[in-house]
Amino acid sequence: MPMDLSRYPSNWADIALSVKRAAGWCCEDCGRPCRRPGQRWLDFAQEIWESGWQDDLDSPSRFVLTTAHLDQDPGNNDRNNLRALCSVCHLNYDRQFQVFNHMAKLERNTGQLNLFDLRPPEPAGKGRRLDRIQIPLRQEVGL
Repeated sequence: MPMDLSRYPSNWADIALSVKRAAGWCCEDCGRPCRRPGQRWLDFAQEIWESGWQDDLDSPSRFVLTTAHLDQDPGNNDRNNLRALCSVCHLNYDRQFQVFNHMAKLERNTGQLNLFDLRPPEPAGKGRRLDRIQIPLRQEVGL
């Protein structure tokens, strides 16, 4: 899913760069070395060949280092919430949140509540008032 830059701080590029530098330009999940900004592909390919990742050389996009928000909140830029992940690991990590993020994006863009976020009616008063029901609108996802 493309980034919605309006949800990120104005200094996001600096924050992301510092996370990648701290990780030594390697994925913090799989350990794959990734290309640095401005590094020529031929120089990087030689480095990759020597480090044992030559099986992936046919797919240059696998060597792109990204910065992931572990809690899926672009406003939470605490270092403990950020990880440097290669593009493959980042996509694999985000897969578990894909449906929720898609629904949240639709809600942000259209301003309408999604019906799939509704839960079935339940008795009011924590289940003690069977003669009345309440319709909970949204259950936040706890991460």
